Amino acid sequence: MAEIETPELPWMTVGTDIFYWNNNNYLIIVDYYSRYFEIAKLENIRASCVITHMKSVFARHGIPSTVRSDSGSQYVSAEFRQFAESWGFTHTVSSPHYQQSNGLAEKFVQSVKKMLSKSKQDGKDPYIAMLKYRNTPLENLDSPAQLLMNRRLRTTIPTIKNRLKPKCGNLKNTQRK
Repeated sequence: MAEIETPELPWMTVGTDIFYWNNNNYLIIVDYYSRYFEIAKLENIRASCVITHMKSVFARHGIPSTVRSDSGSQYVSAEFRQFAESWGFTHTVSSPHYQQSNGLAEKFVQSVKKMLSKSKQDGKDPYIAMLKYRNTPLENLDSPAQLLMNRRLRTTIPTIKNRLKPKCGNLKNTQRK
């Protein structure tokens, strides 16, 4: 997989993909800076449904500058092009012969499928598994939640309030690492 430069800011560049798991289709959106991901269960895989869910995520985290995707019909549709134009982001499509260029989203699809399958197998809540991932520090970095939101997320594990206070991170140091 070709290395993609780490963006300067959180939620500046995101990757997206659609995946099938447990008889349902899901949308995944992952931030290239923090590795924070969002998933949404899709009612169908039409562009209009994908766009509605993307709008919901962008309303929470902001509109990225760049959205990377594969060349699925939802993403190459005129409706998606109009969405990108009206919401003011650049849409980059990976080559059909080089899907790895959307590699972060592809990688996260596999990780999320494993997370969901493990939760189902163990009879655990998949949302708690996602919360734990988002709150777990990455190698030599803060957690995805800290990198995206400058704070730890409250979990089922008791913690002191001081640990949940927002902290501004060092953007240059994070980008370098």
